[in-house]
Amino acid sequence: MLSSNPVKQPKVRSRPEATRRERRKAEIRKRLFRAAIKLFATRGFTATTIEEITDAADVAKGTFFNYFPTKELLLADIVEFRLEIFRAALVEAERGGAPLRQILHELLYALMSEPGRSPAMARCMIMAPLAGGPVETLAHEIMAKGRQVLSAAIEIGQQRGEIRLDWPADELARLFQQTFYGVLYLYALHSNLRMSHCLDTTFALFWAGIEARTGRPRTSKKRS
Repeated sequence: MLSSNPVKQPKVRSRPEATRRERRKAEIRKRLFRAAIKLFATRGFTATTIEEITDAADVAKGTFFNYFPTKELLLADIVEFRLEIFRAALVEAERGGAPLRQILHELLYALMSEPGRSPAMARCMIMAPLAGGPVETLAHEIMAKGRQVLSAAIEIGQQRGEIRLDWPADELARLFQQTFYGVLYLYALHSNLRMSHCLDTTFALFWAGIEARTGRPRTSKKRS
């Protein structure tokens, strides 16, 4: 005879404990990250202490070292985040919904979003990788990776006949990086710089130098 009592089903955990811990760790890392950016922007990188960062993030001082061995490597994490900006631009180029001129123009603005918070933050972004050690090494690696991603986007523009073919995509990507760091350096020195005007005019000159002279693709010329 079958029992009339319903069989109790085992409880299924929709969110495992490990997932909750991962979310908690990601949240704390994000809080430290955002607190550091805000302090770097107002006080500068050197003057900001780890204790000030943890106080602003509302975590114990010792917690900081669970995520970042040093303050310098926290800055490196900020630089690492910038790679995602380059990757987003490449995805947009691959979709083909917007011309490369627009994508690269918006990329320049996106890259200036964090350092553009204040001249102190801009100086922080310039000077920290020059201090030597692991941060400098990582900065060089990330710049190379960013240039590689950007080069792939520029190649798409060359294939579409939007960008000139007589220079390799990697060289044009390097030129874009030089353009960005030129604006960054100017802003670090001049707090009254009209950022949008500077970005727009600088990009207009950059694009005038790389745009295709004709509307159709041409055979790439090798540089001697």
